[in-house]
Amino acid sequence: MTTLTSTLNNGNAGFLAILNKRMEEKGDFPALSKSVRNFCKMAQDENFNVADITGIILSDFALTQKVIRLANSAMYSSIGGEITTISKAAMIIGLEALTYLVLSVRLLDTLSINASDSAAARAEMTQALLAGDIARKIAAKTRIKNSEEAVVCALMHHLGRLLVVFYFPEKWSRIKKVSADESLSQNEAALKIIGVTLDEISQEVAKSWCLPQKIANSMMSPPSFVETNIPGSPGWLKMMASFAGAAAAIVTKKDAGDDLTELMPLYSNALLIPVETITESINLAINDAREPSILKAVTESGGKPADSIKQLTAGVRETTNALARGENFGNVLNLALETLYGSMGFNRVAAFLRDSNAFKGKVGFGNAMPEALPSLSFPETYEADVFHLALLNNADVFIGDVTGPRSAASIPSWLTETLPDVRAFILLPMNLNGRPIGLLYGDFRKGTKEMVEQEEMVLMRSLRDDLMKSLGSK
Repeated sequence: MTTLTSTLNNGNAGFLAILNKRMEEKGDFPALSKSVRNFCKMAQDENFNVADITGIILSDFALTQKVIRLANSAMYSSIGGEITTISKAAMIIGLEALTYLVLSVRLLDTLSINASDSAAARAEMTQALLAGDIARKIAAKTRIKNSEEAVVCALMHHLGRLLVVFYFPEKWSRIKKVSADESLSQNEAALKIIGVTLDEISQEVAKSWCLPQKIANSMMSPPSFVETNIPGSPGWLKMMASFAGAAAAIVTKKDAGDDLTELMPLYSNALLIPVETITESINLAINDAREPSILKAVTESGGKPADSIKQLTAGVRETTNALARGENFGNVLNLALETLYGSMGFNRVAAFLRDSNAFKGKVGFGNAMPEALPSLSFPETYEADVFHLALLNNADVFIGDVTGPRSAASIPSWLTETLPDVRAFILLPMNLNGRPIGLLYGDFRKGTKEMVEQEEMVLMRSLRDDLMKSLGSK
């Protein structure tokens, strides 16, 4: 392999300027760019926590379902059993791995949307998806640390060619033709046609998106196969991304056998992975590609799930397991709230905690969350409303209609002013040593007809009681 360098700094930056302009004006890459920057900054923030990423993911129903499906893939099957909530995913696979997992989903979604109108774009997208899945299958078999990075790197390795095919389809056709006619690599052909290499395009985008260096590094082709790399290291991720892309390109050809047989031994030594493992991983990826994608769009049905009892039961079990692992109150609180939110189909959920002579909204998921949290606050001093009555009597309460004649007078104005779309809500007080320290809240929006059944209430109480055990055991 040879490293190609354009005269980018000597006058060929014009191509990148046009590319940036087209990206800003067309397609979903601007939104992806913002999303990538935000997640990368979040992952590097010392104050980054489970609630932050959980809230972002839960605000997007389809994203939530895809992340949970991937978290239950073979890559993570040996580290914590079935994962049914984002909070558990964060606790089991870690915040950094979860961040990269979300990035891979965002990338795949954006590629799928942008490739819908072009046969050439769909072909390149298919190749990128296959590369990502090859990397995923190899990572699952080798059990490398932070394996989701390998998937993101494999996807990002294709970014340069994907951007060209999306925004410069005519030039991409010429690059492909020159590459085939003159036996040049696509990097060499791109340098000849547009004045920059595909790797250089990827590097410029990596800088713009503030990607971590190890991901940006993987977007360049490795100089050779001679050097071996420790699995999971930056050099290994770069080599893996290159291999996954090359393997995907070969597999998508009609006659791939001989080329693939020649390719695998070259990378096997550099990656320190047996050829047999690579072969098995590629075959698994090919078989999966014949089935509907694990990342297919999920349509939000809205309202309470038909299996709410089953989901609540699973949530109680997960909370119990979290306690057994010694998880802290904050992590268990996130898990409990997410279980309520997903299992009951609430419009939003929140946790009120005692703070400076008041009960204040501290954590929340769903509609208008977390933006509305600062306005969700009421004084500790008793007032004749349902919130104070629930705390005073340590009584679980469900209000089926906030405008009904029997309940309207007990609904505090701060609630209806801050959350005007509330039709019904539940309150689950939290008491420690006989003293109220807060409550869990979940509501259904106006226009819906959901109610809370007795068995559901029993399970939600169990969830709250388990949460309090995380404090009582300290």
